[in-house]
Amino acid sequence: MRFLIAALVLIMVSGCSGDRRDLELFVTTTKAQHVAYIPPLKETPKFEHFNYQSELLRSPFVPPSRELTEEVIDTSKDCLQPDLKRRKSRLETYALDNLKMRGTLTEGNLIWALVQSSDGNVYRLSIGDYIGFYHGQITSVSDRNIEIKELVPDGSGCWTERLSSMEMSGE
Repeated sequence: MRFLIAALVLIMVSGCSGDRRDLELFVTTTKAQHVAYIPPLKETPKFEHFNYQSELLRSPFVPPSRELTEEVIDTSKDCLQPDLKRRKSRLETYALDNLKMRGTLTEGNLIWALVQSSDGNVYRLSIGDYIGFYHGQITSVSDRNIEIKELVPDGSGCWTERLSSMEMSGE
């Protein structure tokens, strides 16, 4: 039995040695023909040190003061301005793209729109309610859509009216 195992191992090992010249020739010709081009690396940008002087700048670890985050509007101009003293509604913290009209409710002549926010909450709105970032006020509600009048800053301190609409979404 030992003799049979030894003979089998000897036959298997002898199969590993042989003429490999054709394989070595193939590898050398392939390496010679296929040279990869690697473009040189771009020069790294020069590092500029910034010396942070805390007495001149706000601390990055403290929230900004209220004056820096409030909407600053020049009310001295005699042009269209939003009412900043009005208390903002919850849906004014969402962009119109993040809101979807899901349906309507009616009671007599009054119609409410059902609007879903991106976090899944559904709100009941009617004409005169505010929605969206740009002081959008609902001007009409129908079975299929909501018409919204927004006040968009024009860059010169005044505001321009922009009409938007929100269609019924079935998804």
